Amino acid sequence: MGRVQPFGGGGLERLLLIYYLTMANSLLFITAPTWAVPAATGHDFYTLFYVLAFALNLGLLVWEGHRRGYPLRTWLVVLACTTLSFILGTKLLAFSAPEWRQLVHTGHWPDSGARTVLGGAVAGTLTLLILRRPFGFSWHVFDVFTLPMCAAMLVQCLGCVLTGCCFGELTSGTWGLIYPPGTLPYLWQASRGLLPPGAAQSLPIHPTQLYTLGLCAAVGAMLVLTRRRVWPGGSRRLLHLGLLLSGRFLIEFWRDPAGEQVGATLHTHAGLALKQVQWALLLLAPLALAGWALLLRRARRTEFRPERIPGQHSGRNLLAVAALLALTAGLGPYALTRPEILVVKTLLLTVLVLEGGALLFRSAGTAQPARVALPLGLATVVLVLTSQAPADSARLDGSSYYSFTPGFVAGSYDQDKLYTPSGGCSGSGGPPVRTGYYHEYRAMGGEFAYVRPSRHRPGRTSYGLGVWAGREYVNAQLLTPGGPFLTASPRDGRYNGLLDINPYLERDRLLNGRYGFGYGLRLGLHLGELAHLAPSQGTSDFDRVRVLPDVKLWLGVRRLAFAQIDAGAGPLALGNYTSRFALGSGLGSDWRRSVLVGLAQSTHDPNPNMGFLSASFPLGQSGLWVEPYGATDFGRHRQVSLRLQYRLNTH
Repeated sequence: MGRVQPFGGGGLERLLLIYYLTMANSLLFITAPTWAVPAATGHDFYTLFYVLAFALNLGLLVWEGHRRGYPLRTWLVVLACTTLSFILGTKLLAFSAPEWRQLVHTGHWPDSGARTVLGGAVAGTLTLLILRRPFGFSWHVFDVFTLPMCAAMLVQCLGCVLTGCCFGELTSGTWGLIYPPGTLPYLWQASRGLLPPGAAQSLPIHPTQLYTLGLCAAVGAMLVLTRRRVWPGGSRRLLHLGLLLSGRFLIEFWRDPAGEQVGATLHTHAGLALKQVQWALLLLAPLALAGWALLLRRARRTEFRPERIPGQHSGRNLLAVAALLALTAGLGPYALTRPEILVVKTLLLTVLVLEGGALLFRSAGTAQPARVALPLGLATVVLVLTSQAPADSARLDGSSYYSFTPGFVAGSYDQDKLYTPSGGCSGSGGPPVRTGYYHEYRAMGGEFAYVRPSRHRPGRTSYGLGVWAGREYVNAQLLTPGGPFLTASPRDGRYNGLLDINPYLERDRLLNGRYGFGYGLRLGLHLGELAHLAPSQGTSDFDRVRVLPDVKLWLGVRRLAFAQIDAGAGPLALGNYTSRFALGSGLGSDWRRSVLVGLAQSTHDPNPNMGFLSASFPLGQSGLWVEPYGATDFGRHRQVSLRLQYRLNTH
């Protein structure tokens, strides 16, 4: 069958056709045969790559913010706001006129799965424009989003190829894609009578998804090649948008209107027939490029302004979290899919835990718990009342679930070391040297786990990975041998980084039914920069701890009483490796809640022992679990941690 032309034979259109075919050929499509896409209607490729694209985008944004020195908590709040607005923007712009009328007149979110990245880009940019000044960012913050967006779109384009959405017009070129039955291109061609009954595959179509992939790769490469140039803040964002919009304008000539979610209707002005979306792009792309050129021209005549690093704004952060939780609570069941809820909630829970940890750190030495109680209490109430009520694991009815557990850990301990120099064959090498070491550490991070129920008897198996990072302050001072241990630690020590990567496997079993005897075993490893202990040979270098085991064993009737022993459980390996001997109870529940009380042991002189209390309990039906832990000898040896766990069923 001959190729279906997407436009007439005018001179401008012919030039554009020749240009874009040349660009496509340069992307290696010219030498390839017609490609059969391995799409299958039983697999949701779109959602998989959608989540992967979001994860990659957020990961790169967090890293770039860290590289630029942005405060983590404020930066995560901005990312949560822009992410939610991007998600909503992709859907709002894709609504049809009847769907908009339904939303305006009834207030009900239309049941539509259509999305367009153009709406997300507009909504995200406007949100960032609103938040920039209140949170103290300069115009350079817009440039941070450029490369991560290109990388995310590369991943998403692969999902579009495998799904068959955003497909192109028919083509006789050797670079065309063909799809199996049940996919969007096949169904569309069959509805138009272009395929015989029972056809094994669709007719070849333009790989417009791959055109977009090539466009994003080219724009990303250009941004990387120009990253050393000193440009004013926001200029890279304008260049990024201008190039993407210009490329999208060209790609629309080969995109089938049935594969276009918004603005697919043709309109003719001055003899030129273009889609509605192309008329919009024809206006926006030159504006973005002109803005970029204007900023560069103005920068040549003015003094360059370096990027301004914002400060921390705990009050604004908590208010923003509360507002976003209220918004997601109202929209979640209608406007947000389960993966989208998980992405937004993960960001918000992380911010909430980090803010709580920071407030506790600041108030620890001031004896002003009210400073912590009011903002954290407000945030917790909002979190519980506005949370989505997902299909949480509290109903352990044979469902597997994912859990995300952000948190913080902090502690302090002392070491008293006496070093006697060796004199070799001559005997003593000199008088003994006594040194006191004072350790304080703080770390934040979280765990991600997949939990599935046991197949043959009540129980569960967890596959998890924890990542924790922080820093440790260590000070040392000389002490008098035989004298008292001085507890006043001067503030002229040094800081050391801490990092813990903790893969683990955990199994819990009930051997005699739900009310009988059971056991649980956890095995894992802690890898990284776990602690810096006092040197064993009296040198100036600390003994670094890089590998430690993660072990837990419990035995008993879980609902009533059980005994537990563990070493390095979760974040308790970082800073000061801790072992615990405890008695616990599920308080009438197998897995829903628990409390532990007992003895904790970790490095400390003169006595390594502490009493501890820990618990785990749900916040209503919100899908949230709170896990507080505290240990102390009522002196200088202490530990505290707080974690919030969010559980989401896999189906």
